[in-house]
Amino acid sequence: MKMIIAVTFLGILAHAFAEECELMPGAEEFDSDKYFSIPLAYVTHSRSGTTKQDVCRKYQTTRNSNGTIETVVSADDKNGDGKPQPEVKCINKPKSGSNGQFTVECEVPQESGSPQKFQIETSVIATDNQNYALLQRCSTSGLDDILVLQTNKDSVDPGVTNVFEINNWQIDTWTSRNSVGC
Repeated sequence: MKMIIAVTFLGILAHAFAEECELMPGAEEFDSDKYFSIPLAYVTHSRSGTTKQDVCRKYQTTRNSNGTIETVVSADDKNGDGKPQPEVKCINKPKSGSNGQFTVECEVPQESGSPQKFQIETSVIATDNQNYALLQRCSTSGLDDILVLQTNKDSVDPGVTNVFEINNWQIDTWTSRNSVGC
């Protein structure tokens, strides 16, 4: 019996550590005022995502009169099935002492009327504060992804290409809008 408990405990411990997502540092050039003034950005690439739901998204950000920064994430899929996709509304709260990192509280509307709430952690790991950003996101389940956000969804900004070269990443191995047919 002790052996079963010990093995179960080790399994749970290993599972917990395997799912931990660690945020990368925020970009040195991150400027909150400029970055959150980008009104609309499209997800053009995803490191871990493989479906339209992962890549065919747009982010619209506004600064509310009370100072909060709200981002609405919605579908951007020209080949959709005609069914409306819910908009996810998120409030970005800066993490203390971590420039470019945020605790993001989101709500997804439900047919029952009570929205489903969830929280993620994000880090803007690269940006020019006007045309592109690489956004790492970590969910509470431990899953992470890096998204390429760009104001122009039809091309790759030279700044994005530079970030990929510096990190020895291959953009053609990431899921793109074109590869899933947005």
